Parts: sequence; structure tokens; C-alpha cells
Amino acid sequence: MCSIIAANQQKELDLVFLENRDRPKELFIGNEIRKIGDVIGIYDLRAQGIACGYSIKSGTAGGVANILGYTGKKSRGVLLLKALREGQSALDAARIIKKEASGGEYGSATYVLCDRKSIINIESFGTKTHASQNERKKFVVTTNHFHNLGEGKKPENSILREQYLERLGVITEESVLKLATRHRNPAICRHGRTLASFAVFKSHDEQRPRIIYSVQEPCKGYKEFHV
Repeated sequence: MCSIIAANQQKELDLVFLENRDRPKELFIGNEIRKIGDVIGIYDLRAQGIACGYSIKSGTAGGVANILGYTGKKSRGVLLLKALREGQSALDAARIIKKEASGGEYGSATYVLCDRKSIINIESFGTKTHASQNERKKFVVTTNHFHNLGEGKKPENSILREQYLERLGVITEESVLKLATRHRNPAICRHGRTLASFAVFKSHDEQRPRIIYSVQEPCKGYKEFHV
């Protein structure tokens, strides 16, 4: 289970992305921060893909939230990594995911892609896909259920987490990271479940983004990845 926040064109920030990654249902070996080509992300050692990441080349951040209901043969994290490595923008990365996912070889999931111009959600269940983009909505929250495809399970906790995250007011680095470490119900940092947290903040006047991460519960502290 995962919690994802994506935002752009905010008062102080061109780009905001956060993903708290929870333990997957599949066999889990471990994860680590890793730079693969131009992509920095939380790398899953078993799946050999990323749960979330950022492309230095295109300025695109992305993450994947698993949806219970359809099991594929290929890793969703491998597809996300491919899209971030090959895509020239968030829209281009979304095109790659939608095309590949429609073959039905990946497990059900929602992918979120964000750059300073666009935020795109792609829902995938078997061969069904749905991509949505709202140019006027500069703040998007995703947990572990679909909004457009009438498939997959909708865990109660997933709905509660999403409803709570959507109440985020002024979006700043401080407010987003505070949410990532929340323990009260609905918990965003879930002890025994949350394995990693990855955040990207790009301000208007800075050339490079600030990338911070934790490969444990985020309440135990973040480190900065220096590009």
C-alpha cells in the first residue's frame, strides 16, 4: 500500500512529489536508494524496478500504487523505471506506461507522473487502462484504489488516507513531510508496514531539485540525495 502526493505550480514550488511506500503483498527482499542512469529512486531488490523516482533529464517525478485484484507477470516498478528513463516529459512517460500496461502483463496499479506542467494518473487493470489529466488541478493525491476503472478492491484504510491527504492546505516542504510522518488514524507512516519514503521539491528559483529519502519509517529521519 502507498500514499502519493503530486503537485506543481504552487506558490513557492514548481514541483512537489512524495511517496510513502508500504510493504508489498509479494515476497519482499529489501529496497534502497539508487541512481540508474538519469533516474534516482527507491529500488526494489526483488522486482528490480522502482516504487517511485525522479528523472534528472526530464524533470519528471513518478510513483506507482498497487491495487488489489489483478496479478501480472511483469514488475510494475520495471515499467515505471522504463517510463522515467525514456520519457521526455510527464506526458511522454505516461504515454509509455499506458501503451505497455494495456498489454495486460502488469499487475493492477495506479501510476502518477508529475512535472512542472502536468500531473497524470494512469489506472491499469488487466488490459484496461484509463489516463486522466486536469490542467486546472495542481494537487493530486493517490492511494490504493481506482477512481475511474470499476475494478479492483477499495480498502477502507486506503479511502480514509486519501480523504485525509486531500485536506492538505498550503503546500510546502514542511507541510508535506509532516504529513509523511503522521501516526494518528489514518496513519500515513505505518510502523511495521512503511518501508521507505521519497520526496522531490523543486522551487521556482533553483536549477536542481531537493531530493530526500528514507529507507525506513520516515519518522526516523530523512537523508538528502545530492544530485
